[in-house]
Amino acid sequence: MKKLVLLTALFCFGLTTFAQDYKNEEQKDTTAKPIPAAVENLRLAFELQRYGYEHKNAVSLVAAAQILNQNGFELDEIDAEKLLEDARTFAKDNPHLLALIDMSDTGPVRGAIGEEKYSFDMVSGNSTDTYKVKFKENKKAIVQVKGVGLTDLDLYIYDKNGHLITSDTSDSDNCECTWIPKWTGEFTIRIKNRGGMYNLYYMQTN
Repeated sequence: MKKLVLLTALFCFGLTTFAQDYKNEEQKDTTAKPIPAAVENLRLAFELQRYGYEHKNAVSLVAAAQILNQNGFELDEIDAEKLLEDARTFAKDNPHLLALIDMSDTGPVRGAIGEEKYSFDMVSGNSTDTYKVKFKENKKAIVQVKGVGLTDLDLYIYDKNGHLITSDTSDSDNCECTWIPKWTGEFTIRIKNRGGMYNLYYMQTN
């Protein structure tokens, strides 16, 4: 009788241990692995390509092309040169969009320290997105913002002391600011959405 009780206890202990080990192993297998930045960037490029062609949106195609060029992607399924070519078609005679495409195609003289900065993002209604970028002394600085036409966007540039350097408050979501920094340092870029709904935009510096 004692042997039976002992064997039963050992069997139950073995089942418990096996179940715990199986549970731990199962948890390990289902642990989410971090997605590499390159994979995320490529996914974003494909999403922008899809959106651009579905809505004939030049800004989205330019953003996708920039991601491909910045990351050195060369794929048959998505080609930066083709994206910029089609972006020109969708831009028609819009001078702001054509200037943006030219900047992406040829590459401007660098004003920002390091590589040119770009961002494809969404700003909520009556909200402001803020970026901080370093620019070089006595080098022409350029910041361009191109929205998708949903609301009015305004662009403001501030120096490190919070002083307004320049702005573009035109009644559209195509903005551009240029200036010559008097010193090398960080400048604040603010994109303000004047509308009551969100807007998608592409922001690029030289």
